[in-house]
Amino acid sequence: MNMVRRILIPEQPFRERRPGAAWPEWGVWPAKWIAPAEGEAAGMRATLFRCDIEMERQETVRLHLAADAVYRFWIDGVYVASGPEQGDRNHTFFDTFDWEAGAGAHRLTVLVTSFGGSGPFSRMEFAHGLLLAAEGAAGARLNSCAANWRAAGIAGIAGRDVLYGAGSVGQELVFDLAGWPEGAERGEGVAFGPVVEGEPGSNAGMRNEYRPVPLLEPAALPEMAAAPVGGWRVVCVSPSEGRRLPADGGDSERAAEWERGLKQGNMHVPPHCSLRVLLELDDYYCGCPELTVSGGAGSELAVGWCEALAVTDEPSGRKDDRREWRGRYFHGIYDRFRMDGRLGAELFTLHYRAGRFVSIEVRTGAEPLEIDRFSLRESRYPVEFAAAFECGDDRFAECFRLACRTLEMCSHDTFMDCPFYEQLQYVGDTRIQALVTLAATPDDRLVRKALRLFASSQLESGLVQSRYPSRVTQVIPTFTPYFVGMVLDWTKWRGGALARELFPAARRGTDAFERWLNRDGLLEINRSWNFVDWPGWKWGVPPDGEFGVSGVLNAQYLYTLEMTRELCELMEAPELAAHYRRRLAEQSERFVRAFWRPDAGLFADSFAGDAFSEHAQVFALLSHALPEEIRERCAATLFRRRDLTEATVYFTFYLFEVYREFNRPDLLIERLKIFFDMNTLGLKTMLEAPEPSRSDCHAWSAHPIWHFLTSLLGVRPAGAGFRQVEVRPQPGPLPFVRGKVCHPAGMIEVECDAHSARVVLPAGVTGRFIAPDGRSFALGGGADQIEFQP
Repeated sequence: MNMVRRILIPEQPFRERRPGAAWPEWGVWPAKWIAPAEGEAAGMRATLFRCDIEMERQETVRLHLAADAVYRFWIDGVYVASGPEQGDRNHTFFDTFDWEAGAGAHRLTVLVTSFGGSGPFSRMEFAHGLLLAAEGAAGARLNSCAANWRAAGIAGIAGRDVLYGAGSVGQELVFDLAGWPEGAERGEGVAFGPVVEGEPGSNAGMRNEYRPVPLLEPAALPEMAAAPVGGWRVVCVSPSEGRRLPADGGDSERAAEWERGLKQGNMHVPPHCSLRVLLELDDYYCGCPELTVSGGAGSELAVGWCEALAVTDEPSGRKDDRREWRGRYFHGIYDRFRMDGRLGAELFTLHYRAGRFVSIEVRTGAEPLEIDRFSLRESRYPVEFAAAFECGDDRFAECFRLACRTLEMCSHDTFMDCPFYEQLQYVGDTRIQALVTLAATPDDRLVRKALRLFASSQLESGLVQSRYPSRVTQVIPTFTPYFVGMVLDWTKWRGGALARELFPAARRGTDAFERWLNRDGLLEINRSWNFVDWPGWKWGVPPDGEFGVSGVLNAQYLYTLEMTRELCELMEAPELAAHYRRRLAEQSERFVRAFWRPDAGLFADSFAGDAFSEHAQVFALLSHALPEEIRERCAATLFRRRDLTEATVYFTFYLFEVYREFNRPDLLIERLKIFFDMNTLGLKTMLEAPEPSRSDCHAWSAHPIWHFLTSLLGVRPAGAGFRQVEVRPQPGPLPFVRGKVCHPAGMIEVECDAHSARVVLPAGVTGRFIAPDGRSFALGGGADQIEFQP
């Protein structure tokens, strides 16, 4: 027996205080970080580590494995896992395995690859190396140290720069079989040498005196979903020169031959051949190719991915109908393989790619190449949607489906903005993704991890980094308010210890803006990229948002103070709540005096008063701090005027919040058109922005799920920890709304039409139902039938 199972553990290993150990030694692992003896090298670097062990009897051994930056793990030549999760120096995640080891000789091999500063921006590196520790008696022979382990440099793994603007996903892989000896995964054919020892493993939260070392935490997430991609077809086979596909579609019989050969695992590529095979996938996927090849010494095979083919030979050019490929240009990100002629060579990659089209580009030399196996394997977080929404309109069902797929494709070992271009967890995007996740799925682990990582990114100023983890620091001051919002959201939907842990960080984020109050007490941010939305503003920055006094940014500051006040109340900190209530009142008075234009009935975007946006009105209204007369007039003008700078895909999340507050589902449904129209473009996921959109898959655009469930269906927490529920359906012009929303205790079911409603709450959960006519009814738990007049 030689079975291995990855597990999640609830607490740190090696917590016991050893007899006689001083406090600086608490949380120290029995294993050390190891690296090859030849020292550091520039660029991408790969090392194969090996450990041999003789087991006297069958036993279960628990292994803990970390690597910098990524690893691929085999036991006795059998693939076990790849990892680890992304984190930072203070949250270096390790994986845990239970190995049922049979009696006899065994060999552990681990391929560790680091990127030398050229990897994905989200992959934070410190020092190339491996750490493995075993619990129990086997640790003496398995723990990573100079006595147990050997290392060998692997020349066959290298990097190549991506040719256009997707560099934050790292380099393309160049995998040369000549530098990956046959049997390397078994530790064969490789000249191993000694390793050098570094610092011992160190548990995060326990070490109180240490050199700059990665602080270790158990893996926070389950294994990524890795199902085979079954829905693909070969649509074109053509010469591989250039990026343009033939306008006539190429030879359909040859395409059918390639599809049969690839799916059956017997594709023969003759000598001196150069061609491109274009695959169209049945959905948007994040995945990796898996290939077995034979022969073809000197051949090169590249597998590239793209979201859609461009109309012109420009990477950022128009894409129009995403289903069309004839006469279009393929601008992709590739993994590249070079063959050495061996039989049955298994090719693998280090990182997933993303898109709807895959290009296999083959160039053979004097020998033919046999493709013995080809498959694509999906890679993403195992999101399981439990929520549902129905209203009798098929457009909503299709929008819900596209939004779900978008969130799936932007959920990995962190949330991310987009899987093709950046693969970075941005605060503004993540707040929306987290809310959709909490309402639509029972699994909140990605949300917990995102909150802790953003808190870890907080700078001395109090601002959080706009995206994190990231090896390149970026500050968008206008994204810190969304971290405050995330902490508030978590406090409402979950609460508990994590809310208490993050409460001080949220207040620091709000207080950071005090430094930018000018002599008039107005916000004047004099640094960085003050992004708000993509409505046509340069770089998404509103008027006077750079080195000026912006009405939009001052309105956002009001919204931030209001969120902080509410958070303090939910955290039962009345003195702090009073402080932020007072600050909010002061800032509201200054804001109204500076930016309210009575003749327009709106807040201006700048002192000049010649530009008005939905954004300024939305932030101001969500602050709940305006004089009532101004509040009512501002809302009425916002709902009536069609000549304001309009919120686009992203910012409609906040616009829809205003529609909900003022009971205007008719307007919310009207503005869903931008999402409904995406289906006409042949999209499988949702765009980043109105056309021409850069990204075809951007999870900030998944927020219709949230508003279907919490605005139209109307289910939201009524206080901290979701202990009380508010159900306030707003069907508006819809004949009915029906659906389910996730709650920590189970599912909340709601059905509502113009005359009645039925609500089912999980056992022990109570709340209130607010009918569309404004009347309130108590919900006592279980099933409630409510009758009311339209």
